[in-house]
Amino acid sequence: MSDAAEGRALVLLPADRHRSYRWRNGLGTATEIAVEAVGLRTDGGRGDGDTPAAPGWTLSIATVESDVAFSSFPGVDRQLMALSAGGLGLVIDGEPVELDRWQVATFDGASAVSSRGVVGPTLDLNLMVSRDRFRGSLEVGVVDGSRLVTTPPGATTFVVFLDGLLSATGPGLGPGALRRHDTLRLEAGTLSLTGDAMIALAQVLSHL
Repeated sequence: MSDAAEGRALVLLPADRHRSYRWRNGLGTATEIAVEAVGLRTDGGRGDGDTPAAPGWTLSIATVESDVAFSSFPGVDRQLMALSAGGLGLVIDGEPVELDRWQVATFDGASAVSSRGVVGPTLDLNLMVSRDRFRGSLEVGVVDGSRLVTTPPGATTFVVFLDGLLSATGPGLGPGALRRHDTLRLEAGTLSLTGDAMIALAQVLSHL
């Protein structure tokens, strides 16, 4: 658990505070929403240009600007949600995959994956978990008036605001609408959402 979330059941992770970094292979960029690393960064520190060397889990938003190869993460299970209106084309181990907006692809981090048919900057939401330590899930959700989100015991749940209008009520949250890609991290209890919005629900549960 990060220092920011230590001892707190509900934490707001504002989009304008997400840390930017380059992909492990240097061919793209991403913004880190939250991470639990179990290994050192590539330079032994936490420089702005470094990606986790061995993520326990990480949740991020990547920007794909052209047809490029994705980084390889052996031992990691990956789930990727297309965020942009045109969706995202992929090639996974030689097989073409076309994702509509909000659709999720699941694949092995060691698979050969590249983007396909990209003609402009395209966003995708990534959940990566170390297979030996965690299991994860990623899905789209709808808030139509109101919705409650509950996290199971031992799990960490993230609510990523994707589109529409959304407000949240919970311990420590101030009044006001959320902005696009603001994220709520829920360690325990229930979160109340109101509005007319699309959200992503990401969940991480430890095997240990």
